[in-house]
Amino acid sequence: MSKVRAAAALAALLLAAVCAACAPGDPRISPLPGRPAQQESGTASPGAAAGDGSEAPEQQVPEPQVPGIQVALAADAGFGPILVDAQGRTLYLYEGDTSTRSTCYEDCATMWPPLTTPGFPTAGPGVDDGLLGVGQRTDGTSQVLYKGHPLYYFAEDAAPGEAGGLALARWFPVDAVGDRVSGG
Repeated sequence: MSKVRAAAALAALLLAAVCAACAPGDPRISPLPGRPAQQESGTASPGAAAGDGSEAPEQQVPEPQVPGIQVALAADAGFGPILVDAQGRTLYLYEGDTSTRSTCYEDCATMWPPLTTPGFPTAGPGVDDGLLGVGQRTDGTSQVLYKGHPLYYFAEDAAPGEAGGLALARWFPVDAVGDRVSGG
């Protein structure tokens, strides 16, 4: 077996072991810490599999991508357009986060649940996909970033369009360019 095929077989076994431990569809599980890169895996010709020593040139086969959650823009928020999830729930940034790493854990994350994704997030209407990103949380989950800001929900926002967290210091809805919205 060629070194390339042996490495590909080992990688497939490791991936299968990791995926076997994951619950299907679990939004907290993300194998990708950032924007997914197209990975390549080579395939050999049928003759090479039979061991006749002839190998065809490697073909590039893209790995399947895990779809991430969608971030959209709600235009009717009452104080300007803001980022929301696919269900219309308001998304917030925390001024205490000074980098792409979240500082909101334990009690904070209970009140301000992080927006996590199983893959790279997708841009809905009005959202700049170039501003989307993914940051790693200490528990290994991937949190959606926008313009480098980790995004959160406010636990007391019960319905789409609510922005009850706006009244709380240092927490703000996010506009289309990734800046905080102060309300109005």
